[in-house]
Amino acid sequence: MKKLRMIPLVLLMLATAACRNEQPVCDVAAEKDAIKLALQKYVIANEAKNISMIEELWANDTAVLSLGTERRDVIRGFDAVRQTFESQFERFEDTFISARDLMIYVHPACESGWFSEVLQYNFTIGEKIYEYSDLRFSGFLEKRDGKWVILHTHLSAPADNNNMK
Repeated sequence: MKKLRMIPLVLLMLATAACRNEQPVCDVAAEKDAIKLALQKYVIANEAKNISMIEELWANDTAVLSLGTERRDVIRGFDAVRQTFESQFERFEDTFISARDLMIYVHPACESGWFSEVLQYNFTIGEKIYEYSDLRFSGFLEKRDGKWVILHTHLSAPADNNNMK
């Protein structure tokens, strides 16, 4: 009789194990490397004025938001981001960007992540040279169709604006 009581319990345990909805294991280190590569491509795209690469790096979405260093620098939506970069690429020459102090966090499910880094951003417009030191650059990315895309960025200058030439 005791054996008959155990049968439903064993069947329940087997059913529970079979119905378990396990998520695939996420390799956080590999995803951090993929985000780091995307950020390196972001710098290359800016320096090379490569709008196609910019389009690949950003989410093609109305939820995209980019905040710049000025109060009016609020760019909403993928189309506005693309237009901003196109305009910048028409005006900026000799762009050089270096990054340091990169920090990346990837959610344990590997579907989202954020980053922060410090940029040295140099370019010319006509004869005038612009040099921005210690710009803080941060953002949020989402993994879509197996690839990391940018949904949000924020660029801010240090409170001491004497470093702008």
